[in-house]
Amino acid sequence: MCGIVGFFGEKIISLDSAGAAIKHRGPDMQGIKYSKNWGVAFQRLSINDLSEAGMQPFEYDGVFVYLNGEIYNFKELKEEHKDEFKCKSGSDVEIIPYLFRKYGINFLNKLNGMFAIVILDAKCNKYYLIRDRFGQKPLFYKEESKNFIFSSEIKALKQISVLEPDKTNLAINFFCNYLPQPLSLYKDVFGVNPGCYIEYCDGDFKEIRWYNPTIKPLEISFDEIRDNFIKLYKDSINLRLRSDVPVGVYLSGGLDSTSIAKFAKELSGENFKSFTADIKDKFSFENNNTDVEIPIKICKDLGLENFILPIDFDYYNKNMIKFIKNYDEIFVNSGVLVFYALSKISRENDVKVILSGVGGDEIFGGYPWQSLMRKIPKFILKNNLLSDLFYNERLCNILGLINPKLVTAYKLVAAPDIWHSESLAGRMFSTFMEDVSGKVHERIRKYSRIYFMKSQEIIGDDIYNQVNFANYFTVTGSQNYMADMGSMFNSIENRSPLLDFRLVELMMSIPDNTKIENGQKGLMRDILKGYMPDYVLEGKKSGPGMPINVWLNDEAIKGKLDLFLDKNLHFVKDYLSVSLYDNIKKNKDILYSSKSMPLFAVINFLIWCKLNIENISVSNDIYLTEFLEL
Repeated sequence: MCGIVGFFGEKIISLDSAGAAIKHRGPDMQGIKYSKNWGVAFQRLSINDLSEAGMQPFEYDGVFVYLNGEIYNFKELKEEHKDEFKCKSGSDVEIIPYLFRKYGINFLNKLNGMFAIVILDAKCNKYYLIRDRFGQKPLFYKEESKNFIFSSEIKALKQISVLEPDKTNLAINFFCNYLPQPLSLYKDVFGVNPGCYIEYCDGDFKEIRWYNPTIKPLEISFDEIRDNFIKLYKDSINLRLRSDVPVGVYLSGGLDSTSIAKFAKELSGENFKSFTADIKDKFSFENNNTDVEIPIKICKDLGLENFILPIDFDYYNKNMIKFIKNYDEIFVNSGVLVFYALSKISRENDVKVILSGVGGDEIFGGYPWQSLMRKIPKFILKNNLLSDLFYNERLCNILGLINPKLVTAYKLVAAPDIWHSESLAGRMFSTFMEDVSGKVHERIRKYSRIYFMKSQEIIGDDIYNQVNFANYFTVTGSQNYMADMGSMFNSIENRSPLLDFRLVELMMSIPDNTKIENGQKGLMRDILKGYMPDYVLEGKKSGPGMPINVWLNDEAIKGKLDLFLDKNLHFVKDYLSVSLYDNIKKNKDILYSSKSMPLFAVINFLIWCKLNIENISVSNDIYLTEFLEL
């Protein structure tokens, strides 16, 4: 719900320009506070208690707190402690400094919410950066000689520090289609890991994991699974309806978003608004239009208002530069467009809080493209997830020269942790970037080792549930980031009922084979029978991918793209991969595979380079076709 940028340390830093850089995160109120060893600029998006009484920081007994996000169970926490602490506002944040002083950092286990929290404990001279269990709200940091700086978005850090691109992380962004936690595109800039906090004291800092559940397998009947899930699901949605501003829903037609809309209407009784993206020309490659047809039908049945936003080449052309300027990663996943588009139409219709379906795949058996892992015998998968013995980078590159499919099979068996991180992107770029694959895989393995070890500790022996839990550091982390950056660009708060930790812990205790024995998301369909209509339960899945090949199938546009590539392709060689540069120079057709998604990614990378390395200044309103001529 807000934007935070600040510092700990000896040197006082002016935060005016840094705060202004993320004003879109909180256009309602702004404030900057400096103390002896810290300073914070805060941009407020007012959601609970719209008055000045809800402005941060909140202070109690020498503890100052800034929070981006929402504490959904704040009313219960206030009621529990009403005899000890009297709140003066309707804010969900006011009770946090009291809880910290009473319980210490363990107070975090009492919170049900999504949050990035800054705690400044003047009495103990300790400072904290905290992130929620599944990383729904971003929080980046960088250690400098006399200061420790942090922000909700990296663009604010650029106002107070010189940031240098990290070439290996740029390549990882292409290998994976996103950046795994805790990486950023810049050297020495990291995100606080999901479920962790940074403790800073006297110039030193350490990261500590605070979310450490023990999830044991449950052998319970289907009826018990269904009843427990529905109870928690409804309660999760009900908590996320708490708001002093209008709430809406992003509606795609899938099980996740439609069931959220159904139960939200049932629980609130309100005729709230829903928003749907109509991706033009998508039918040409999917032969499927359920992501528009089902929302229209379900809204009619439920009596909801539905606003449909067409996304076509004209929309892409008008908006892409401003989105690339805002996004602090490389725009390689075209689905990010949907969050930007829907948040804009939501804001135009006076909705300030949105419910979305992020998180459903993890708790119901993972993603379809990761199902290959189930074909590997469990003992091989378990032994190789954390082993260096079976993987050889040189052999991987040799196999790539013979047949790219052999690389996939080899990684899947010999290095499933690397395969897992790259599974979303497939072989879209890795085949053409062999010169950097060694450094990329070394770094991917370094971090995947950490989160797979944690998944094993938390989940126990169900290896496939371990894989699903690991997604919170990879694909789900990326979805959270896309949702946050796209929605907050238009000052919209995104809430995800399927990321309620109680739901996650329940469903991670259900054996993986139970979830998928009736097909992908089969258990969810079975649970929702009797609640959702058949046309939703039986609807064909449709993703948010864009028909880039159709949109760019115009000779005039192709001509501009070719000239732009020729003029700026040196950025690929200088900052990404010499091999990819050489491959494109030899054969540009490789960019037109996979429905031109490689072209989409490379063009967006070159635009990012011109904006962030060449530092050219352009208006937010410049069209893509105009930018290509610069």
